Amino acid sequence: MKKLLTIALAAGFVLGCSAAEKIFKGNSKNDKDMLCCYMGGKFFADAARKQQIYHHPGNMVSKEAKATLKNCIYRLTGDRIYKGSSTKKEDCIATILETKTRKGDALAAKIFEGFVVVRDVQKTYDKKTKTDTVTGYKVTADGVNEIQPKVLFTIDNNKIFRGDSTDGKDCLLTYTGKFTAGRLLFMAIELAK
Repeated sequence: MKKLLTIALAAGFVLGCSAAEKIFKGNSKNDKDMLCCYMGGKFFADAARKQQIYHHPGNMVSKEAKATLKNCIYRLTGDRIYKGSSTKKEDCIATILETKTRKGDALAAKIFEGFVVVRDVQKTYDKKTKTDTVTGYKVTADGVNEIQPKVLFTIDNNKIFRGDSTDGKDCLLTYTGKFTAGRLLFMAIELAK
């Protein structure tokens, strides 16, 4: 009996680990609208995970089999995405603010255009759901003076929306599973084009 239980648990673990997250075009979850799959730091063009299109192991993204500073097309650091391997302020494409998180996964977020500094973040924590929710913040360009930056994308309910909207008509991507802020930032900038 113990042997059978061990085999069942191992099989469940293997099956759970082999499932890929799917990213769909627009407000769809239909396989015909699938843009790509994500698994183990890699984005694939096909559900069989044979055609790798991006390698995103951590803070770099490459179209090569392995991401390095020499071949990366994006670099993610400090909740920001930069062109190539740069971390210069002028090469910053966007900054993400996670507005709702659970165990490191971004459930909701705002993506601002360019380099911005988010200050005075106020949060609440729900012990029951183990969820942090941002209730207030200030956005600045210089760390001092508050500005109203352009919101490129809004992330909510496993969807990425255009601008400061959560209206279905503005939905650009729908995805399964849970992602960190860095991966969602990359998906919004690169896949929602």
